[in-house]
Amino acid sequence: MDNSSDTARAAIDPSRLTKLTDQLQLGLVQLKAVSGSTNTELATLASAGQAGHLSVYFTEHQQAGKGRLGRSWVTPLGSSITVSVLVIPGANVSTEALSWYTMIAALAWSRAAERVAEVPVSIKWPNDLLAGEFKICGILAQLVPVANGYGVVIGTGMNVDQDREELPVPTATSLRLASSGSIDRTGLLAEYLKELVRLERSFRQVAGSVHVPLPGFDGQSLHQMVSAKLATLGHLVRVEFPDGSTIEATAVQLGTDGALILEDAAGKRREVLAGDVHHVRRADGKYA
Repeated sequence: MDNSSDTARAAIDPSRLTKLTDQLQLGLVQLKAVSGSTNTELATLASAGQAGHLSVYFTEHQQAGKGRLGRSWVTPLGSSITVSVLVIPGANVSTEALSWYTMIAALAWSRAAERVAEVPVSIKWPNDLLAGEFKICGILAQLVPVANGYGVVIGTGMNVDQDREELPVPTATSLRLASSGSIDRTGLLAEYLKELVRLERSFRQVAGSVHVPLPGFDGQSLHQMVSAKLATLGHLVRVEFPDGSTIEATAVQLGTDGALILEDAAGKRREVLAGDVHHVRRADGKYA
């Protein structure tokens, strides 16, 4: 962790990322001062054949980003890490397995944040990261057509240096607030890319199987690693669906397809593939 105040709002250092590009064999790397949406712009490059596997698109100031369900995602200048990465896994990984790239990114960010900022980070299903009980990162992955099939653009927005008043909702936080120290954003971004590339390459080596141990990860499968980080498991949750309906049950397991498996009071189980998940608080103010 870098506790020097003069690096808190420092721009991402392109020279350090150039060295990383060679080391990790990244594709096209674009660092933009201002962007509408990193996902949209990288997806356009991918569809046009101008961006290949492991291309990276970063902006210091995202002005028209989108989260899940079309929600806006705007970042104050120099306060966050807003980055999209294109992965093109090829025919060896089935289309059904591509949905796991959201969790691969979540796992990569959790490992990077814990190493650089010394902040324990957990995953909130389906696409958020938490520091304690507060949201610190959102993830949006989208399928894009490429020359030989499909790729996935994984967009992430990590709150790094925001003050409390700069955060969009009271349930959010930043790494600086969670750690009480300034964070080297270039170092944090580099660590995320290293972890993402390691996980992605191992995932392709096992042909997208989530139950086969990933090479280089101490015999653990992707399913095991994600489940161990999934704060949602064991919680009483309320799930809100796009059609307006809701259910309340306990999250008990992560399915093979990435679904959240819920169990109600009667012991009946149900798989949820999509929806807004809220951890329910008990009457004493603690989470269930």
